[in-house]
Amino acid sequence: MEKITKIGRVKLDYGHYGGSDLYSDGRIEQDILELVKNEPPDTWPVIIEEKADWAYLYHLSPLRQNIIEWLPIKQADKVLEIGSGCGALTGMLAERAGEVVCVDLSAKRSHINAHRNAEYENITIHVGNFADIWPDLPADFDFILFIGVFEYSGLYLADKDPYVGMLRIARSRLKADGHLAIAIENRLGLKYWAGAAEDHLGTFFSGLEGYADAGHARTFSQGQLSQILVKAGISDYHFYYPYPDYKFMTTLFSDDRLPQKGELYDNARNFDRHRMELFNEKKVFDSLIADGLFPLFANSFFIYTGADTDITYLRYSNDRAPAYRVRTKISKDFSVEKTPLGSAAEAHVQRMLETSQVLLNDFDDSGLAICTCRSAPDGRSVRFRHVRGISLAEYLDECSATGDRERLDAALEKFYALCVCQSGGQRLINRDLIFSNILLDADAGGRFTLIDYEWMLEGEQTATQAICRALHCYLAEDAGRQSLDAGHLYEKWGISAADVAACAERERHFQEKVAGGRMSVAQIREACGMIAVDPKRLLAPYIARAAARHVQLFFDNGTGFSEEGSIHLLEAYQNENDVEIDVTVPANVKRLRLDPADAACAVKIESVAWNGVDMPLGRKSVRANGKRIAEGYYIFLTDDPNLHINIGCFAKRSGAFVPAVTPQVFNAGPPESTVTPQVFNAGSPDAGNHLEMRLNVVMLPR
Repeated sequence: MEKITKIGRVKLDYGHYGGSDLYSDGRIEQDILELVKNEPPDTWPVIIEEKADWAYLYHLSPLRQNIIEWLPIKQADKVLEIGSGCGALTGMLAERAGEVVCVDLSAKRSHINAHRNAEYENITIHVGNFADIWPDLPADFDFILFIGVFEYSGLYLADKDPYVGMLRIARSRLKADGHLAIAIENRLGLKYWAGAAEDHLGTFFSGLEGYADAGHARTFSQGQLSQILVKAGISDYHFYYPYPDYKFMTTLFSDDRLPQKGELYDNARNFDRHRMELFNEKKVFDSLIADGLFPLFANSFFIYTGADTDITYLRYSNDRAPAYRVRTKISKDFSVEKTPLGSAAEAHVQRMLETSQVLLNDFDDSGLAICTCRSAPDGRSVRFRHVRGISLAEYLDECSATGDRERLDAALEKFYALCVCQSGGQRLINRDLIFSNILLDADAGGRFTLIDYEWMLEGEQTATQAICRALHCYLAEDAGRQSLDAGHLYEKWGISAADVAACAERERHFQEKVAGGRMSVAQIREACGMIAVDPKRLLAPYIARAAARHVQLFFDNGTGFSEEGSIHLLEAYQNENDVEIDVTVPANVKRLRLDPADAACAVKIESVAWNGVDMPLGRKSVRANGKRIAEGYYIFLTDDPNLHINIGCFAKRSGAFVPAVTPQVFNAGPPESTVTPQVFNAGSPDAGNHLEMRLNVVMLPR
């Protein structure tokens, strides 16, 4: 193999290549290589959908670029991409920067990278281990990127602390005013607590348990990463929080603009592995947000060193047709800016200027304020003023959670009045009048302010259609909102089942239009066939079965059977079916009742011994509220089976009488206590009679 070669205009340097790739996705990499060599990029989305495979999605999806799209890389800059892989990010870097230098262990992946970016002459790919390559690299990089790579530092370097060592090496190749950019999973990310497998090992809870399993990759908590940075001599660093994760980021949060309650509802990210769903991640995120703990449990981190950017928040809406791809940015001066992601979306963004004026006229004196927009200096983007407050969706959530029906109804009535105001007529209709796009303006005493009006349609819309879509979107965002009594609202506003069905159909067509006929990332996840299992549902039958195996013994000393006069034999079941009872019965007890289970069952009494003497099982000895099949064998078709045991018969037959002494009965607390006793204290064996029973209990199908 020649030391230097070219694929297209891309230069590949094999000077430090050992001759074999140290990692691979197997045969699929050859398939991807053939694809990028023979198929144009505009066909790749179709192929991703057809293959429905994680490797195709991960290596080829343009949405991977979201994680770096916002970086302030200029044409004069020089960028080092460590772990460039199949080039998912390299092409965007080559468009933005003057020079891009890549390093990757895999020759096969580097070939894929070179073929997909063959038209760029500013890309050089070094194939081999970074530990061997870095001494030959210059020290003049403006940006050095570790995107999904820093966790593999132990694979590159043999240092005692390879993570600190990697950052020290990177710093040595960076300009004084340059930047390191690191995207990495959070070892304590909420998805791992909720039951997602660890990204690199594919095992459950490995990172949470401190990586007891073997493996080269290690992710870290926020605190650990901060310590590594400081040890490497880096003090000027900033944490960002890509959501749902850095791989397919749709939203970027910062410490200046953390997520708000209700924002984090897109949490199903198991493209390559099955997972568990131990709890509702949205609700737990909401709880963490309320307690100020989100940064500790974010699924991913993006660390940016050096002088910080002016960005506090980003949202990418580019899982769409090219004509509708938009980025929303909030800067540190709190200005909100929408930017087209590509020339095809410029008309869509500019249309918001016209829409702003239309809405001001439509909702004049309606009680709805419009967050107007103006052109940005770049001539392509539009800017909005920043409005403080909570969304109407979040407000309704709070009212539902607290049971405040009066406030909830008042807010919905106010919203319905707005729907009536903007409905009807052949004109521009605001399709975005939904709960999440309305803020209760904190600066105006809770006034409704419309902050987003991206979608305006030409035509006619009734109030029924408007309120139907608002409710449809609200309920679809969170399954937990199904507790809202939508049926009551539909009836109140005269909305029929046919109206609701028609709304769902209109929404389906609208989403298809926005997506340009392509599958969303969520739909591709479903197509990949990876399931999310709720262990609680799997455990439910076992829990119910275990709960049914509950043995309770009642004592009657002349006042009848009662809960207070009973004991729970928690360890009576020896296995699925066999029950063993060995208790002392107080001497003044006249009758016994044994409940062998809390479910319909078949019971066979194997043996009964009273004070060591085996007892017969005839009708005089034992009665039951089930059907007697044979001596000692009963069928119970009730969830409260019970056996009544004739103590007098047992005592007479055994010839073992115990003096009628006052027993030390189970500890029920002071006389005024109503606490049901849990432990029976019969004192010494001399205080009563000894009962032993062996039963076989088989639960009947429900």
